[in-house]
Amino acid sequence: MLILYWIELFGVAVFAMAGAIEACRKRFDLFGVLVLAFVTALGGGTLRDLLLDIAPLAWIRDLTLAYVALGSAVITFVLAKFINIPFKALLYADAVGLAAFTVSGTQTAIHMDLPCLVVVMMGMSSGIVGGIIRDLLANEIPLIFRRDIYATATLIGSLSTYIVQQAGLAPELSVAFGFIIVLIIRLAAIHWQLHLPVFMHSTSYRNEKL
Repeated sequence: MLILYWIELFGVAVFAMAGAIEACRKRFDLFGVLVLAFVTALGGGTLRDLLLDIAPLAWIRDLTLAYVALGSAVITFVLAKFINIPFKALLYADAVGLAAFTVSGTQTAIHMDLPCLVVVMMGMSSGIVGGIIRDLLANEIPLIFRRDIYATATLIGSLSTYIVQQAGLAPELSVAFGFIIVLIIRLAAIHWQLHLPVFMHSTSYRNEKL
């Protein structure tokens, strides 16, 4: 599906930019920027392909994905030398990449005629794993573990994509629908600082006497 391929390329580019922005904020050198951008852009898709036993991996099968990731990283690295890239730019770039890879992973699993639960899990893992690896390598708490509505957006978007396609909507339209759903939820969460309830008990169980 051509639209899915272009969405995945777009996702690779913006996820690589998000990784590069984080690396620049941490004052990594060019090699560090390239590594962080690469794993951010292609980590989720790599895990998806490994879990679904798809070989060779997507970025090995199509090196354009790797070139786009590395090229986006270099461009971001150069721009960061001249302009101060705000943290919100990372969040917005991450939101677009999250939406792109969620629907890409979802559609890949649908094409393999897998059950709904597996489809949704593949969509979620494709969307969030790259960001998790990026944050861990940058010594940050991953966005998925913060109060932000993050994984919830991928869950709703992936499930929506699956449901509307099973209801008879064309794959191209279901992909576009799921992409918009994830993007709207994530952007709204960023703009209005929406979050899920958190466990507020103040007791530290690690320090509690048994």
